[in-house]
Amino acid sequence: MNTDQEIATTTGSLYASIWDQFNQSQWEKFSDDHFFNWSKLPVDNTFFADKVCLDAGSGSGRAVRSMLIHGAAKVCAIDMGSGCVRNTKERNSSFSDRLEVQLASVLDIPYPDNTFDIVHCDGVLHHTTDPKRGFRELVRVLKPGGSIILGLYGRGGLMNFAIYAARLFRHIIPQALTLALVKRVSSDPVFWYAVMDCMYVPIRENYYEADILQWLREASLVNIQRLDSNWGAYGMGRWMKGEGYIKFLAEKAR
Repeated sequence: MNTDQEIATTTGSLYASIWDQFNQSQWEKFSDDHFFNWSKLPVDNTFFADKVCLDAGSGSGRAVRSMLIHGAAKVCAIDMGSGCVRNTKERNSSFSDRLEVQLASVLDIPYPDNTFDIVHCDGVLHHTTDPKRGFRELVRVLKPGGSIILGLYGRGGLMNFAIYAARLFRHIIPQALTLALVKRVSSDPVFWYAVMDCMYVPIRENYYEADILQWLREASLVNIQRLDSNWGAYGMGRWMKGEGYIKFLAEKAR
């Protein structure tokens, strides 16, 4: 497996198989937690109101729902997984008049320069063959004065050591068997997602905070804020979570 398309298709299929395990109420809680629990945005509930937004790598469509229920004028969503596109459309069908979903890559976003008031890309770039190219695409389609929300896996810590040890077995243990086992261990679909993501996604890069800060500064983004994250390592110390989950809010200079 060595092409962008093959990797993107495999990644999309994995995530679709995970999102399909969520019932509607579980998915809605997943959505509600996204912006206002795991990594709280330092903004009020009007942040998305009347904005044209992009969700680059929409997955289950959870962030799309959050944007729409908080008043986004329109949300455009892209994903390279056909099952993820289906999930995003079907689970947000009540908002279809304000939603546009396309099968497309974050490495080649099918929108003109300076299109969006808000660009959201959380948990996506680190699964691609060229994360910096994807980042440049996100900035390209963001309007001057617009906001970008970017999330990436952090480096270091015992958790990452355990994850990469487990990944040694991903070609030996079938995905279906692992999913069956984790469903017996826990009834929490977020736990299922975390295990399947860690073990089976084809590419899983991680970063130091300084790496991502350099990306943001080189792109001349301003008002850069790292968001506190409750996602991963469940409050344990740096020895366990390393850099933790790295999530930034920033603005494109006018």
